[in-house]
Amino acid sequence: MPEFVPARGFIEMEKLLKLYENQKDPIYIYLFGEKDKQGRSWCPDCVDAEETIMTAFRTNAPEESVILMVDVGNREAWMDIKDNNFRKPPYNVDGIPSLLHWKGVERLDGIQLTKKTLLELFFEVTDPKQKD
Repeated sequence: MPEFVPARGFIEMEKLLKLYENQKDPIYIYLFGEKDKQGRSWCPDCVDAEETIMTAFRTNAPEESVILMVDVGNREAWMDIKDNNFRKPPYNVDGIPSLLHWKGVERLDGIQLTKKTLLELFFEVTDPKQKD
């Protein structure tokens, strides 16, 4: 089963990526809007995608992969285009939810994360064991 690692915000995500930089197995970055005390995100697209993406993580992500579960903050922080480091290179994330393959070019954004077949293909393409 993949290792799920929570991260709150950009700085924490960057620290974790440094920690895992020598990992040979895939690392995925899942970005979503901050959740309230009931576990519900302010981001309606994140809420819509959550069940599908979590199922895909459990059933399709490579066994030894690491999934950084990154809370991008509240709506105000996310909408701050000027100072939001998630929106700048090398990440260039325009919307959430987003799923990135770290050190790869593959990514899914928004409504794509509600599509089971796209998620299956995403993990198939990014799994190094599938390429052998």
